Order: sequence, then C-alpha cells, then structure tokens
Amino acid sequence: MGETEKYLWGRVYSHARFLQAAPFVEMLAVCNNLAFGTVNKESDIDLFIIAKKGRIFTARIFVTFLLQILRVRRYGNKIFGRFCLSFFVDEGAMDLSKIAIKNDIYLAYWIKSMLPVIDDEIDEKFIYENGWIKNYFDDGKLELDKSKIIKKIFIFSVFKGFFEFLLSGGFGNFIEKKLKKWQMHRAKKKASMLGDEASILISDHMLKFHNVDKRKFYRDLWIEKYGDAKISKEKFILLFS
Repeated sequence: MGETEKYLWGRVYSHARFLQAAPFVEMLAVCNNLAFGTVNKESDIDLFIIAKKGRIFTARIFVTFLLQILRVRRYGNKIFGRFCLSFFVDEGAMDLSKIAIKNDIYLAYWIKSMLPVIDDEIDEKFIYENGWIKNYFDDGKLELDKSKIIKKIFIFSVFKGFFEFLLSGGFGNFIEKKLKKWQMHRAKKKASMLGDEASILISDHMLKFHNVDKRKFYRDLWIEKYGDAKISKEKFILLFS
C-alpha cells in the first residue's frame, strides 16, 4: 500500500466512524479508486451507501450534514481526500443489474471490490441480490471483504437509534416526503446542467450522480485487450495503467 493510499484510509478511519450516527444507514462502503488501490494525489474517497427502505432521503441528509460539519465533504475544487456522496440506494434497489450496460465489466468489478466500513448485517443480502456478477469471475467468490469494518462506537449507536425511533412512523414519512421534494428538485437541476457523458439516476430508491460514466470505455478496452476472458484484479488494474 502506497503512502497516498495509506493517507486516504487514515481519513476513512478518522471520519467515517462518525457516520455510524447517521440514522437509516444500513451499509456504507468505500468504492472506486480507493477500493481498487489505484489512487493518486487528486483522488477523493467515493462512498456507496445503502439506506433503509423508504428512508433514502433522510439518510442522505444526515450523512451529508455530518460530513459537512466535519469539513470533509467533496465539493467544487475541494477534492483530494474528501468524501464523495455520489451513490445511494435503499433496500428496495440493491440489485444493480437494473442499471448495468451490456457486458458491464466495470460494474461487476466495482461491486465485488467495494469495502464496507459500516455494515448492519446487510452485506450478504446485497451480494445475494447481485449474484449475476458471478458470471464475470472464475473464482466464484461473491462475498465482500469486511476487513475494513470500523468498530462500533456506543454513543453513535445511541444517537442513530434515537433518530430512527423519532423519524419512524407517520412523522418520519412526513419528513422523508419533504426531504424528497427538496432533494429531487436540486438533483434534477444538477442533472440538467451535465452533458451526455454523465450517469444520473434519480428515483424513490436510488440516487446516482456520476458526472462522467466510463463504463463503456472500460468495457470496450477490456474486450480489446482480453476478449471474453474472466475478470481478475491484475487484468482489471492494468486497464488503468
């Protein structure tokens, strides 16, 4: 592990533990370049977050707020070592085959390589719902590496439990509805400003904001280099070199 990678993981351990306090977050995983081990001096820390069904907008506002007060959320030119909140799903949208392109090499590897740091025992269900990726790999192993899980901190668990209780039922539904309306408006405004190369998905169960979608590029590059070969980490990382 290089120095930049060590530094970024240090940032994860220092700050992501506070996200244990965010209500309705079922799993939070590091993904993309840091999970791949292909970081550089311009890399941010991409997070994939699974929220409780029916509470994706509430979970998102709490995660965003916590990272904002910690002053570590990515925005504008503030990129290196900051947390990027570009992909949320709830428990009703964990099967990512629905957003896959044909021969989606990148998405398959992206799913398998993600590294949970917070997990309320939902990782197995997530992998089960994405069993379709096994056809891309020789080893047949479809479990997430849980070696990066952050030790639970009691006070954060209490905070999370309190707000989940407070924001359950009818009152929680009302707050979720209001947050949905506000966030949907902002998300659609942002989507309208991006070009055709972006991948923006906005629904009741998924919020995906990627300014540039390179999946087709990596798929075509893979086919050019390796044909129909199964994915291995070594071959995949060579695509970035």
